[in-house]
Amino acid sequence: MVLRKCGGIMRLTLYTDYSLRVLLYLGIKGNEQLSTIQEIADNYNISKNHLMKVTYELGQLGYIETIRGRGGGIRLAMNPNDINIGQVVRKTEEDFYLVECFNSENNM
Repeated sequence: MVLRKCGGIMRLTLYTDYSLRVLLYLGIKGNEQLSTIQEIADNYNISKNHLMKVTYELGQLGYIETIRGRGGGIRLAMNPNDINIGQVVRKTEEDFYLVECFNSENNM
């Protein structure tokens, strides 16, 4: 995933990309019905094994709720409006650091 910001390019890892996709999918799906990792993997054509790692961390971070057992699945643990994408990126990017975003020739 590539985001354009301040004239430069901000590159996100696939891990963060997958994390955002999971949260988007669950937000659109709603909490009335549980989703499975396989369902999300199939929808985005992503490896189920990769998504298992992503969903585990999202659960540890409090973004999703996991229900184990037959008929189990995952759903958002909070209102989608309360999820801050910037926080998700900061928590899922391994080497995330902030840099000043200005043109050094025009700024002192």
